[in-house]
Amino acid sequence: MIKVCYYKGCGVIYGEKEPLSDKRETHGLCPKHLQVSLNQIKAEMEKVILMSGGLKVLIVEDSAPFRKLFKETLQDRFPSVEIYEAVDGEEALLQVETFRPNLIFMDIRLPGENGLELTKKVKAQYPNIIVIILTGHDLPEYRESSSRYADYFFSKASTRENIFTLAESILPTEA
Repeated sequence: MIKVCYYKGCGVIYGEKEPLSDKRETHGLCPKHLQVSLNQIKAEMEKVILMSGGLKVLIVEDSAPFRKLFKETLQDRFPSVEIYEAVDGEEALLQVETFRPNLIFMDIRLPGENGLELTKKVKAQYPNIIVIILTGHDLPEYRESSSRYADYFFSKASTRENIFTLAESILPTEA
């Protein structure tokens, strides 16, 4: 599968070679820029942990199986992190106001309000919360819209192995 790096116009093609017509569906981060992105997130999370004394994560996802698997994996790898869940925008806003997470994994397609609009609201009130769009709908218009409000954008399908690399690079492990 061809992958084209989307990081600041890089455009590097990497991965297995397939017809160029597949490029629009397989954007990602080339290995060079994936590490840059992970290092930026890690630096931001280290500041948050030092300032707050702990890390709270909110997973906003309407798919119960994905949300459950993602939460369990995070809990197994990072037992000291508090993890909250929300299935829609209304519940997510309540969780944000109640628990003030430091990091939010946000799906785009949610019941009611979409994740991009929800991200816009969260960042307007709490600009220091890091929001990572994590979606199965890797469309150019979603990437463009998310770049205005969210801190990072990852496709569930094209970066599944990188999602947990990301989490491992920014979340504290048990001492």
